[in-house]
Amino acid sequence: MMDAYYEESSICAKESKERKIYKIIHIISVVLLLIGSVSMLYAIFSFLMLIGGLSPEAPADVKQAFEAQKTMSVFSLFIGVFFLLQWFLLGKLKARYNVSYDYVFVSGELRISKVFNVNKRKLITRIDCADILQVGDVDNSSYERLRSDPSTHELICTANEEAGNGKFFMYVLANSDGKKLYVLECREALLTNMMRFMKRTVLENDYVPQEKKQKQ
Repeated sequence: MMDAYYEESSICAKESKERKIYKIIHIISVVLLLIGSVSMLYAIFSFLMLIGGLSPEAPADVKQAFEAQKTMSVFSLFIGVFFLLQWFLLGKLKARYNVSYDYVFVSGELRISKVFNVNKRKLITRIDCADILQVGDVDNSSYERLRSDPSTHELICTANEEAGNGKFFMYVLANSDGKKLYVLECREALLTNMMRFMKRTVLENDYVPQEKKQKQ
């Protein structure tokens, strides 16, 4: 059997809008990180200066300054923790915007990656065709049946609610560390390449070719 290579991406339909939101969140998160880091450093150095305490014979004004610095150190520590926590939470929020997915099929293996803000990529999974139990169209009843199975974990690998031009939502049920149901937004060419390495019975019984489906 000849080698096969096919690659395509599921780009967010609201990419322009989400890119702007991502940029705004990123700028705010950088500011929070700077404030939090400076506050934490100040608190650490202040606590180091306070080590050892004061002698009982210290003048009243020195004791007052010592207590004031202790209070400021605690306050700076609180501010640092607060801003760093906000930075962490914004980082989680930022990861939800301007997200796309890449699908690469290389001679019997499907690789699915999540792409953040175009340049940061995270491999979600590598699926060997031998581990694929069923593939098909999300619009068909077999998808709902598989989805309702409590032993199956569903992973949505697209940022869009509607398939792009010339694409459809394809599901891939695979047995890899438990049954997982992946939903991809792709062209039928991806399915065609995959079928060259899978048994015909893996394709759902009620599958209708996309060209024929559009004419119905």
